Amino acid sequence: MVHDHEIVRVDSKGRITVPLRVREELGLQSGTYVTVKLEREEKRASISLFAGPDAHLVELHLKIPDRPGALARAAKVLGDANLDLMMSSSRTIKKGDLAEWIVVADASQSGIPIEDVKRKILESRAVIALEVKEFATE
Repeated sequence: MVHDHEIVRVDSKGRITVPLRVREELGLQSGTYVTVKLEREEKRASISLFAGPDAHLVELHLKIPDRPGALARAAKVLGDANLDLMMSSSRTIKKGDLAEWIVVADASQSGIPIEDVKRKILESRAVIALEVKEFATE
């Protein structure tokens, strides 16, 4: 170890072992979710704590009307379902017609099965289309 750096070796499957001291410092434990950020120019990646092991992460791809307030209406439905929105990005696909909103949320406090949340979002008519992907749990 040199200062705050440790050298580890990548295995044949592209995995690394995060050193114990670093895991303890970041609060990483089995089942913890992290983000890995690629910085292309610097040829560097950084790892950050994202969610604890009790999180039930889902990724939602929402197609919404490209109109003022549309994203807020969709966000309200997710909030009413008690989803904790942790990361999102949005973009216009066709100006004045269609936009996309991608959300990573923690559904662990929702108390509603994700399929029921999906149904409620679609029934709200706040979205045009919706895909939901649940993150793997070990």
